[in-house]
Amino acid sequence: MFTAGVADPAAHDAATYLGVLAAAGAEVDAWETTYLHVLRGVDPVLTWIGSTGARPTLEALPPDLRARFRAELGELLRAAYPTTEVGGEPAVVLPFRRVFVVARRVDGVVTEQ
Repeated sequence: MFTAGVADPAAHDAATYLGVLAAAGAEVDAWETTYLHVLRGVDPVLTWIGSTGARPTLEALPPDLRARFRAELGELLRAAYPTTEVGGEPAVVLPFRRVFVVARRVDGVVTEQ
């Protein structure tokens, strides 16, 4: 109810973008990379996603539900991304996938996404 109409962004794999753009007549380079972000602090994954992908959902909730949602989400994220040792200090390693696409139109104009 509270999150109806909240943006639900989606991303595809590199092969999907390659197929769509190549079918449109473009020359395409597409690839993906997974960065390993080393995060530190209290609930670092929740902090990370709370200012990016989860922000629209969090902002759509009333304050009392937002606090409960953050608490439950934080618990799930701590279980999914446990603290480990990186460089002798406690940290959380967050794999972060990025898809890159460079498409060239037949007329030579380059479009990057």
